[in-house]
Amino acid sequence: MKAIIPAGGMATRMLPISRAVPKEMLPIGSKPVIHYIIEELQQAGITEILILIGHGREGLIKYLENFDITYKLVPVPRGPADNINHAKSWVGNDNFIVAYCDNVFFDGNPTTELLNACAPSVLATSVDNPQHYGVIHNNKITEKPSNPKSNLVACGRYYLTPKFFDIFKHDKCMTVCLNELGFETITTKSKCFDTGTPYGLFQTNNFIVQKF
Repeated sequence: MKAIIPAGGMATRMLPISRAVPKEMLPIGSKPVIHYIIEELQQAGITEILILIGHGREGLIKYLENFDITYKLVPVPRGPADNINHAKSWVGNDNFIVAYCDNVFFDGNPTTELLNACAPSVLATSVDNPQHYGVIHNNKITEKPSNPKSNLVACGRYYLTPKFFDIFKHDKCMTVCLNELGFETITTKSKCFDTGTPYGLFQTNNFIVQKF
């Protein structure tokens, strides 16, 4: 099984700190975000991991030098779907996991939850402020709706098929690609944290302090 970790974006929700430190290298306890994601994937039995990196990720590569990881440079960030499309030749004809660096999970393994389902599938969690996320209703995603029809939102883990790349040829929007692909919604039993915002990162660290 293969997994892709997109790490080539601008991390606008974490500005200005993300100008100096990539969001995937921000600390949760004594480890950076990326470390938790790789551990999650490996514990789920993932044997091949590709990190799609942007410029200025030398520190990330140095930190992960003892991990068996493949890297591919995404020279210009053009959104999540375009980022994933850079992995097309590496994926080949296999189904694959996509793990965003915006979410970290505890008390369970979300990748295992997805792999126990059928591809394509999208992991979801309930939140109090769904209008800030991609809301899932009737197995369709609406990005940041002003009047959400559900409090169930996509939470950064996807189990996709190679058909995704064919759809991408016609539409570059991640949400549109997922909706056209069609997917099963898997509500996670794991505890999900949004580490892509300063407050979310604070909440995650606070949880770590109390847990350990």
